[in-house]
Amino acid sequence: MNPEKPMVEQLTEEYELVAEGLKKFGLTEYQARTYIALVAHGIADAETISTSANLPRTSVYKSLDTLHEMGYVVVSEGWPRIYRPAEPLEVKGRLVRELEEIFGRLNTIYQVLSEKGEPQVIYTIYGREKVMGKIKEIIRKTQKEFVISTPEFSSIFNNLEHDLQSAVIRGVDITIITAPGEKILEGASVERRDGLIATDIISDKSRALLASPGLEACGYTNNPSLASHLINFMVYLIRER
Repeated sequence: MNPEKPMVEQLTEEYELVAEGLKKFGLTEYQARTYIALVAHGIADAETISTSANLPRTSVYKSLDTLHEMGYVVVSEGWPRIYRPAEPLEVKGRLVRELEEIFGRLNTIYQVLSEKGEPQVIYTIYGREKVMGKIKEIIRKTQKEFVISTPEFSSIFNNLEHDLQSAVIRGVDITIITAPGEKILEGASVERRDGLIATDIISDKSRALLASPGLEACGYTNNPSLASHLINFMVYLIRER
């Protein structure tokens, strides 16, 4: 910090810098401000955070719920709910591991397509909401077959229930590979597997999405060769018992 600047001005600048940095990792403006306010308090209820972050209380509740799903916030039992931040360095470590995971998987894609001498048409998407939006787009484009392997199908189902049900109604063959205890979609084929880490999706054997744990980043391609590569992996998961 600059010792010549007033403390309030310096803290305001730090606040804005941190908020902008968190947005680069997929948090919305409200989520970033909510998390920073909670870090500043250490432990607080939604009303306190709302006042500190200068945000509507309803928006703070929504942000806290999403931050909890993303692993940024710990929620107490009972009512009113009390929130505390996950330790920032722990969050950092998890993000680093997830980025290493997604880029390691993207490198596998790169190697597969390089061996086939095909152009590298892979799109990288950051931010849970944007990744979820891409999954929604894929579901809506699917005409025949949709296969998903994920440890957190419940979260995807809660966000995209209408789109998934619409796909079933229009006759899409849906296969879900997910962890025991996760929600299921009526009308879909379901396989239960322990130890799933990331999320893989194949649509009509021509589109593929590989997402990091937490759905905070993903790689997407409409290259059929990659889809074929992932199909072999999916078949292995289904047959391996």
